[in-house]
Amino acid sequence: MFHKLRFGKRFQVHPLQRIAPSCRLKLFQEGTLEIGRNTEFAPGCDFEVHGQGHLSIGAGTYFNRYCMISTHRSVKVGEHCMFGPGVRIFDNNHKFSKSGGVSSELSCDEISIGDRCWIASNVIILKGSHIGNNCVIGAGCIISGDVPDGTLVKQKVSQEYIPIHEIS
Repeated sequence: MFHKLRFGKRFQVHPLQRIAPSCRLKLFQEGTLEIGRNTEFAPGCDFEVHGQGHLSIGAGTYFNRYCMISTHRSVKVGEHCMFGPGVRIFDNNHKFSKSGGVSSELSCDEISIGDRCWIASNVIILKGSHIGNNCVIGAGCIISGDVPDGTLVKQKVSQEYIPIHEIS
């Protein structure tokens, strides 16, 4: 209720929510936030909307502990998605050049995640990524680009195991 009073129409949240008290929802400048019905944010989640950015989270979506979203343009999450612990979503990146190095200026591009997706623990989703409906993104993956509907993305796992007695 405090956020609704403070931010007015920029903070559109359905009254039926499960948002942990330690979850941070921050709007800066003219940023807007929409949260659908029956969403859940576990403790330690940190969502920030900067500038004229927009964050939209569909109904029935669950964010596990310590998920983070930082948006300066647009992040749209569909309905009935599940996010494992430690997921990071950034629609922005610092500009850099060979001669000038890293800058405080940002390069931004939209991110969209379809309905009924499972984003496993410690996934990082970068600017310009578009994940279709019914996708699974395996633990520890870094997503940059398009993932078609119904896709399972996973890291290539080495099948080489070294017995303990051979490790020096």
